[in-house]
Amino acid sequence: MPNTVTVFTTPNCAACRQTKRQFDKLGVVYDSIDLTQHPEQAEIFKEAGLAQAPIVVAGDQRWSGFRLEKIQGVAKRIQAEAAHER
Repeated sequence: MPNTVTVFTTPNCAACRQTKRQFDKLGVVYDSIDLTQHPEQAEIFKEAGLAQAPIVVAGDQRWSGFRLEKIQGVAKRIQAEAAHER
């Protein structure tokens, strides 16, 4: 899985802040994109059944909402890949 993580957020979203805070705590570097600035992307996610913010895209994984177990899984994979590359 590539080390690319993107968190799609909306303004005033507690679950979005919580997700980003958890990634920060685990040392995961991510891009944050405001869906209100990209309505076409929001529509694509809705069509895919991902209607709740945040929407996280990490390699081939996608999910919506605050999902601690998935965040931790992404962090573990990224750390393992980084250790393997050394």
